[in-house]
Amino acid sequence: MRAFVAIPLPGGFADWLRTCRATFALAVPSIRLVPAASCHITLRFLGELPGEQVGDAAARLSLSLSGVSGTSVVLDRFGVFRRDGHPAVLWAGPSVTSQALTGLAATIDCSLSGLGSNGRVERFAPHVTLGRFAPGTRDDEAAAIQAGPAEPFVVPVTDIVLYESIMGQGHPVYIARASVRLAPSYCIM
Repeated sequence: MRAFVAIPLPGGFADWLRTCRATFALAVPSIRLVPAASCHITLRFLGELPGEQVGDAAARLSLSLSGVSGTSVVLDRFGVFRRDGHPAVLWAGPSVTSQALTGLAATIDCSLSGLGSNGRVERFAPHVTLGRFAPGTRDDEAAAIQAGPAEPFVVPVTDIVLYESIMGQGHPVYIARASVRLAPSYCIM
């Protein structure tokens, strides 16, 4: 199965995204938007994970995250990933990535080492994929979205989920195969 580990987004994300989408549609009418229910923040893409390794992956996540405190991520900017020099993906992400989030991703990366088919080592760049640009989208259209303000949306990081990605027509379907609850975080003022 195709698998990845991610932070699920809270219910209020759909409302936040609905507000943003009006702006996206005006700037780039041909953008294909990702359904809110499919949005998440990927921490580790595993690629192909044999079914017999799902239990091992879940156990490793549970063990490595035992006692790790939750945190939060503030989605407060839009960005564009490019492919072959052209706008390809519209995303939302934090303007500042906390050490807690970077550490969480590193812990997960280490704990799942050797599992799955993804052997690439990539710098962690937290983001939520919001849509894909149609071929021929002009740079100025994508830049208009990227330069626009993003009303900050706070994502509480309380659970980490191992998802199966089922490819089909249209958008993939994600099924939670395991979940780990992080320890409560406490602020001392």
